[in-house]
Amino acid sequence: MDFSKLNGKIFFQNKFIDSKKAKVHVLNHSLHFASSVFEGIGVYNNKSLFLGEHIDRLFLSADLMRLNVSFPKKKIIAICNKLIKLNKIDNGYIRPLIFRSSHSMSPETKNCKSIIAIASWKWGKFFNKRSLSLNISKYPKLNENIYPTQAKSSGSYQVSVLERSKIEKTKFDDCLMLDLKKNVAETSACNIFWIKNNIVYTPKKHSILDGVTRRCIIELCLKNKIKIKINDYKLKHIINADSVFMTGTAAEIQIVKNIEKIKYETRSQIIKFLKRKYEILKKQSPYYIKDIRT
Repeated sequence: MDFSKLNGKIFFQNKFIDSKKAKVHVLNHSLHFASSVFEGIGVYNNKSLFLGEHIDRLFLSADLMRLNVSFPKKKIIAICNKLIKLNKIDNGYIRPLIFRSSHSMSPETKNCKSIIAIASWKWGKFFNKRSLSLNISKYPKLNENIYPTQAKSSGSYQVSVLERSKIEKTKFDDCLMLDLKKNVAETSACNIFWIKNNIVYTPKKHSILDGVTRRCIIELCLKNKIKIKINDYKLKHIINADSVFMTGTAAEIQIVKNIEKIKYETRSQIIKFLKRKYEILKKQSPYYIKDIRT
C-alpha cells in the first residue's frame, strides 16, 4: 500500500485536513533523531478495539520519551472516533503519532514542540497466511536498563526494520528476537506465546513492548482457567514447545508453523479457543482489559 496516495482526512496541526496535504519539513527533528511515538489501533465494524488502552499507552510512551502532549486523552479518543466516521472505516486501522517539530537539528529538544497527527485507513489482514515461518535474529532486543522498552517509539523499531528487510527475499515471514541475556523476547513487531503440555508461556515484559493484544490474551487465559506462566525463558524452551503463536493489533493471533527447522503443531485447541474469544471481543468493542502487571 502506497500511503503517499492515501485519500481521506487526517488530523494534523490541530485540524482535520486532506491526507495529501499533511506534510512535515525534511529537517524535522523526528526524522533525524527518531523522536516520535505512535500507536496502532484496530477498527472492526466501525468501532475501535481497545482504544482506551492504546491511548493510555500512547501517553505512557510520550512520557517515557519526554514528549509533551497538549491534548487530554478524551480529546484524542474523540478525534480517533471522528476519523472512523469521516473516512468511513468499517474495518481498518488508526495511527496516532506524536513527534517533535523542526526547531532543533541536534539532540537538544528544549525548543521543539510536540505535534499530534492521527491517520486512519481501511485495511484487511496483516498476514495473509494461516501460519508463519520464523528465523532467529542475530540482533538482541535491548532491555529496560538500556532503553525504555515500554515506549512504542520509532527508534525502537530499527532492528525490526533491518531484520524484516533482510528476510523479505527468504522463505521466512518474520523473526524471533532474543534479549541481551539470550532469553526469548518477541518478534519484529509482535509478542510471542507458546504452549507445552496445555500450559501457555510468554516472556516477562522487561525487554519487550507490553502489547495490548498480549494483555488481552493473558486475561483470556486467566478468565478461562487456562494455565499460563510468565517468566524469562531460554531459546530451548520455545524450541521444545508443542505450538507457537504471535499476537499484535494488526496480526491479531497468528499461528507459527516453524522456527527455522523446528516444526510445530498448527491445530492447537487452546489457540483455536483463544481465537474464538478474541473474535467475540472484536464485536463487543469497546472492551477494557484489566491492568495485568506481568
